[in-house]
Amino acid sequence: MAENKIISFEKNKCWINGKEFFGIAEEGSVEAKRKMLDYDGMAMPAPVKIPSGKFEAITAKLKVKLSDPLVLTELSKNRGFAEIKLKGKSTVLNSTQGFVNDEDITTRIRGFVEEIPVPIHKDGELPSKEFTINVLFLEVSHNGSVILKVDVSSGEVIPQDLV
Repeated sequence: MAENKIISFEKNKCWINGKEFFGIAEEGSVEAKRKMLDYDGMAMPAPVKIPSGKFEAITAKLKVKLSDPLVLTELSKNRGFAEIKLKGKSTVLNSTQGFVNDEDITTRIRGFVEEIPVPIHKDGELPSKEFTINVLFLEVSHNGSVILKVDVSSGEVIPQDLV
């Protein structure tokens, strides 16, 4: 499934819900896949899969070394809805430039966290937690310029030819 990773993160600073420093995203990725339809035209000996202009459900997977175990309470608010901002080294698929790899990429993700966070840790130890976010909004930018954007609620996709 590695071919579905459109973004890969490495050592990104991570904030949650716009204000709270969450920790360092040691690693992570966003996976997206085009939704395909079977097309079986007249006299075709076999059907062909063609893009429908939509995506399958987009997921982000992050492994975060938490700044404070209490910050996990942010993931329990709003029925698991979270806004995550990442800044640091990332590799992003851009349909016009290929893969963009830079130390200063900003990623914003809004969506629902699948797992209910359990704050299990030893005193004095900052734990790492892995979690999955079902993405509603994704925006990746470099120096203020948008490289990739998918807004599920409005249907906006940048670049358009991604779907």
